[in-house]
Amino acid sequence: MNSNNNTHKRKTLLRLYEKNTILNQKDKIKSYTLKKKNKIATFPNNAFDNEVKPYLTANNIKTNDTQDGFDQTLEFKEVCKIPRLSKTSSLNTRYELNFKNYIQELHNALIKECSYNLLNLNLLDLTSDVESLTSITNRTLKAIKDQKIFSILGYFPTISLELKNRGWVEKRDPNRPPINYLHYLKSSPYMVNWIESPPLVSSINKNDAAIERLKSVQSWTILKNKKSDFIFVTRKQLINWSTLSKLTSISQMPRHVFCTKDGLAQCLEYYKNSVTNLMFPRCHYIRSEADSEAFVEDYITTALVSTLKIIVQAIENNKVIFTANGNIPYTIIDFVKLCIFKFLNKQKTGSTETDMWKFKNQKKLWNEFMIYYSKLIIDSNAKFDHEYIYELELDVYAKCKYLLGEVKTYCPQHYIDGITNTWIIKPTSNCSGHGIMLSRDLHTITRKITVADVFRKSCILQKYIERPLLIYTCKIDLRQWFLVTNMSPVVVWMYKEGYVRFCANSFSMKKTDESIHLSNVRLQMKYRKIRNPQVPEECMWNYSELQDHLRKIGQEYVWDELIFPGMCESVYAVLQAATDTTIHRDKTFQLFGADFLITENFIPYLIEINSTPGLNPSTSVIANLAPVLLSDIVKVTVDYEKNSKADTGLFVMVVPEKCKPAAAKVPVDSGKPIDSSAVYAVGPPALTTGYNQRMASMQKNLAEMRVQMVAKKTERDARRYVGVNRDLLLRNRNLI
Repeated sequence: MNSNNNTHKRKTLLRLYEKNTILNQKDKIKSYTLKKKNKIATFPNNAFDNEVKPYLTANNIKTNDTQDGFDQTLEFKEVCKIPRLSKTSSLNTRYELNFKNYIQELHNALIKECSYNLLNLNLLDLTSDVESLTSITNRTLKAIKDQKIFSILGYFPTISLELKNRGWVEKRDPNRPPINYLHYLKSSPYMVNWIESPPLVSSINKNDAAIERLKSVQSWTILKNKKSDFIFVTRKQLINWSTLSKLTSISQMPRHVFCTKDGLAQCLEYYKNSVTNLMFPRCHYIRSEADSEAFVEDYITTALVSTLKIIVQAIENNKVIFTANGNIPYTIIDFVKLCIFKFLNKQKTGSTETDMWKFKNQKKLWNEFMIYYSKLIIDSNAKFDHEYIYELELDVYAKCKYLLGEVKTYCPQHYIDGITNTWIIKPTSNCSGHGIMLSRDLHTITRKITVADVFRKSCILQKYIERPLLIYTCKIDLRQWFLVTNMSPVVVWMYKEGYVRFCANSFSMKKTDESIHLSNVRLQMKYRKIRNPQVPEECMWNYSELQDHLRKIGQEYVWDELIFPGMCESVYAVLQAATDTTIHRDKTFQLFGADFLITENFIPYLIEINSTPGLNPSTSVIANLAPVLLSDIVKVTVDYEKNSKADTGLFVMVVPEKCKPAAAKVPVDSGKPIDSSAVYAVGPPALTTGYNQRMASMQKNLAEMRVQMVAKKTERDARRYVGVNRDLLLRNRNLI
């Protein structure tokens, strides 16, 4: 009798679904049973919400096959709601997943989710007490009234869970899943690396999942023609901007230029001379003959300055570079000094003289110089053909040292330039390191940026940073997440966690292998088995591990004093520079990923910014961090929006220098010898400490450390800092 009664209730419920009506109070039930024999009717294919364009998921591989155990007429392909989890739940999986177990753990969670969403409810014997469908309706209607309806375009289960736990209701078309469940059910474990964000490791069972699907369908019957109040999407092309409600909060900015390599360079081109703490390697985007000439001038100047550095460094390191049968003409030194004098004169007087930079008209001259300059770089035994005379060495050293000091004023990036004049050629459209090439040869670079004497506008030239911070002799860079919640005025939140990417092999400027210089995750995955044994298995750390390493090498305060504040202020400067070219829309936010390279002296240089930073769990580090990051995004965009005292997780708002309280005074140096082990022992200041003061203090400490090192050299080495002609040279400085 009970069975017949339950069957009647089930049929009544399904008829109401087919008519898209709300369940009447008289049909209220507290429990129901689904039996195997009767099939559930197919839901009508309703018109998709006009807020978004017809949606095909990034992981969508459609199939119409009928599989054993699955009824293709009943593919409720919506993500089921996960029950509320406690604060100590598995949502925050940070430090729980490791390189050995994370793929299997996440794959198991994904398979469970896919299986639940492909259950044939006709074949499922389910009996459970649940809240009435009328209660679901009431909850949905309340969410409409409270403006708590959200949509997610893509696979971000953490966002869905966080919003549902705050009383929001998800609007999801049952016929449009975030991923193709059938495909992933049959996929290999490693395929979990390619989904948009990590799946939730939850304890939900099959019965609960089936019930949540019915609840979701009931909500859809009410919400299908309603506007969403919050849309989370990472692909801008899915948004129908023309029909989007002005009251809808959306996770994409309509237009920004700083997320392409050429766009960032152009954005900062007119901003680089402004008062800013932005550290960005100089770039050349070749669009015309004038752009090409500007690059050649930069290239030649860098080569000339590098030659001075090579000479000075060799003499300071007691290397003999003069011999009667040397393989480099001594006249090259005079040529370099003459060119540098002309360069300084042009910079100091504003002279428009360009004869020395007319490369096309003086190819023979410059080609000869570049041949000998290349020998100085490549051949460690290269020497100038002049008999060694100590007084001559002192004179050459004094003049080159002086010129090098003068040049630094007009070449602010001299520190990162190194001595090899290496440039990195980046395709403007590719990502993940594809198509990037390093070269120090001008002809090779020229061929790369032109075809049939026509400039390629698909490449950008950027000066390679030759003095990066090395860990275990390997180069690293940082992926820094930041959240923009307003562009007028700029409001940006920096995330206090991120990840550190290692290159697999030891750094060397003598080789240009991608395993040495390009730290992109997809590239370095190929070299994990042949990596430096000290490098972590996944060629990746999180920020906490980097800070631990800095403490171990006695630099425990550089993170708080230089690295993190420097990244904050560079990002803020970029956003300020982009305000005129960015289309502003209220109720808009977006997550970005900035790539920073840290130099030997702990200064962060911005390399590029990504508009869609990958959160797919390609490593256990990202698998641990991504759910926490997504959870904190909700804290900022939902909680903080309503309550300025709300917890914002690991996000911290960036406050520009001019808006900060007066910075603490930097202690005056006593003049005593510097103890290199205590350079940063003043302790981490508050975030309000002026970046300029920190930079000045750090540079002063580094300079004094170098002076102390020189003072400990032999008497002969110390005399080289004076030179027999130094006084005469200094008296003539105004003639330059």
